[in-house]
Amino acid sequence: MSIRLKEAINTAYLLCDALEKSEAWDKNNTSPAREIFRGELFHFLLNLSFTDAKLTGAESRFIKEYLGFDYSVKEMREYAITHRVYGSDFTNNLPYCFKAFVKADNDMDGVKETAKLILNLYRQLGQAYIKCDGATKNETYSLTLLCDNMEAYIDSKLIESVNDTFGKLQDELNKVAVPVDNKTVPLKNVDLSDIKTASPQTEATQEQAVEEEKEPEKTLDELLEELNILIGLEKVKEDVNSLINLVKIRKIREERGMDSPDMSLHMVFSGNPGTGKTTIARLLAEIYKAMGLLSKGHLTEVDRSGLVGGYVGQTALKVQEVVNKAKGGVLFIDEAYSLTVNRGATDYGFEAVDTLLKFMEDNRDDLIVIVAGYPKPMEEFLNSNPGLKSRFNKYLYFDDYTPEELIGILKLQAKKADLVLSEEAEKFATEFFTKRCENRPENYANARDVRNFFEKALINQANRLAVLDKIEDSQLTTLEVEDFNTIIL
Repeated sequence: MSIRLKEAINTAYLLCDALEKSEAWDKNNTSPAREIFRGELFHFLLNLSFTDAKLTGAESRFIKEYLGFDYSVKEMREYAITHRVYGSDFTNNLPYCFKAFVKADNDMDGVKETAKLILNLYRQLGQAYIKCDGATKNETYSLTLLCDNMEAYIDSKLIESVNDTFGKLQDELNKVAVPVDNKTVPLKNVDLSDIKTASPQTEATQEQAVEEEKEPEKTLDELLEELNILIGLEKVKEDVNSLINLVKIRKIREERGMDSPDMSLHMVFSGNPGTGKTTIARLLAEIYKAMGLLSKGHLTEVDRSGLVGGYVGQTALKVQEVVNKAKGGVLFIDEAYSLTVNRGATDYGFEAVDTLLKFMEDNRDDLIVIVAGYPKPMEEFLNSNPGLKSRFNKYLYFDDYTPEELIGILKLQAKKADLVLSEEAEKFATEFFTKRCENRPENYANARDVRNFFEKALINQANRLAVLDKIEDSQLTTLEVEDFNTIIL
């Protein structure tokens, strides 16, 4: 068994080399297919380990023998936690390389042998792994569910290519086993409308339904009004309006056949937390959509964990997935400096930056990237790679809010909740935030501080009113000074 399994893994590596040369392989991947595949097998085994909440020395030795990862049990646990390997839904997240093999098979006149070889490898490798220290019910169930989903994926892709009568289509469907209510059952016994894994069109259909439910898009004037009525951010609003005017004139020149210099709209947002960076980024996405610069106008938020992988090749894939999701809108990377804090053999933050820069260039006509974070670390981030400063040549600095602006934000939050502040409560809050700003801590949370203050006041109001026998409407809609004077932030 041991020799046959090793031979199967080596055969799969050779197939990966061939896959990389096929049309089914994304040529933007910066790592060899066999390295990506090997890393996916490693994560697969780790997920099986955590299914029964234990990781043993026998499993560690198995991984070293078959995949070459020389980790102790402690190192494997730390790796899994640090890189967020474990996920309860891993059986539904089919491996990237496996799906590429399925696509390659479909491109070869419907032949399914290669993908089935990979499926069988997962099944054999998983069975050997969970037996190395005694199989558990949970491990066996997870392995079965994953392999069933992989088989269903192969068959569902076959169904897509079938151009025949409904009877023939139904015959193919009846062969597929799929997970329903934590059980694997034949598809012929299941209501097809409830199946997600069997129909590759389900996700697209759901996205279409969401699109149909969206509210009518706001006009450019409405969005600009929404920008300009924001509390505070005067310098930011001035800079954004100037940028919008620059884009307007550039579009007019283009429409009249005049040359315009190349223009990068990627930006750097620097400032303390709670100063409106995400709010401005979301508005910019919608504004640029209204101006015809972006096709969708949505905001995709991500941080280091969404871009950096745990093994060679995974980072490029994660960056690509994020960019694909963000196309047509704004990609907002919070605490971007965390990508370049460490430089070592096991940290792929710099790889994420290099890959991102390439994708930014490839998608510059329909993607805007905004990097955000504290001022000083952002300077260090921009100096970490020569390509960053040339891509990000527009800077917006978000000042901390003044006490008056913080009170304005507090009153606005209260208004949205159908509440008002009594005269004494407003006076107390004003004094509170004045002192707070005079002794402003480093990396002060600004509007987030106000939100915490407001939410604690709501709890105090609830505790104050709940003991009353009779509660008037005016009491329900008014925050009193006693709701504030015990708050500690």
